[in-house]
Amino acid sequence: MSVPESLGAVVKAFPQARLVAFADLSARMILTSAGPMNTTQEHLDRLCHQARTCFDDPLFSLSVEAFGEPHTAVVMGPANVRVFLRSEIEPADALCCICDPGIDLPAFVAKIRDTLDRITNGG
Repeated sequence: MSVPESLGAVVKAFPQARLVAFADLSARMILTSAGPMNTTQEHLDRLCHQARTCFDDPLFSLSVEAFGEPHTAVVMGPANVRVFLRSEIEPADALCCICDPGIDLPAFVAKIRDTLDRITNGG
């Protein structure tokens, strides 16, 4: 299954996922995305920047000492939930997601973790 097909499968399984994007954090770019949300390249660039900011935040050093390297960040707001998931195998690979607040977050994170693992492993 191709990367766009994999992202589309996530959106199909979770209709509350408005945008699921595959990013290369080292290149600072979204490579492909799926979902019903209308986005501009500038919006995708900001989303990738927000993911990098979450994972590069100096305060994460406290979390790293306590829990190990962070691979997931969740930003909750009144209009949406943003979930950033970084690959444990290839830290440059990440999924950046924008979801409705009512999404089943544990099930969604499990689905995107499996999806990212398959993408990173080339399958």
